Amino acid sequence: MQFYFGGCALEVFEIGDKITWGQYDLGEPGHRLVVTEGLGAPCPGCGGPHAPPPVYDPGTFDIFIEDDVITHARWSDGEFPFQLEPWRSDSLFFVLDDYPPSMGNWRDSPP
Repeated sequence: MQFYFGGCALEVFEIGDKITWGQYDLGEPGHRLVVTEGLGAPCPGCGGPHAPPPVYDPGTFDIFIEDDVITHARWSDGEFPFQLEPWRSDSLFFVLDDYPPSMGNWRDSPP
């Protein structure tokens, strides 16, 4: 999956990793919480991911970044209209006050 927020230098990240800034930056550092669009590609073997409904597009994801740490990724359900809003040429992201209610208590879930 790819996302365009932070230093976009073809780094490999996992949930819990801190994003870097300083090379090929897109977006703005220093926000407490943002959500940005993640883009995936179908599996060449099975054509997946096979996302459960209601998924907006099984190739798009919502990537949550809190204090520059990737905290959560989920299939996009269209809650954040990245392509429909007036957007900036350097990144597609929304600054949030808190995680959306649609996520429930995901922090209380076992890994």
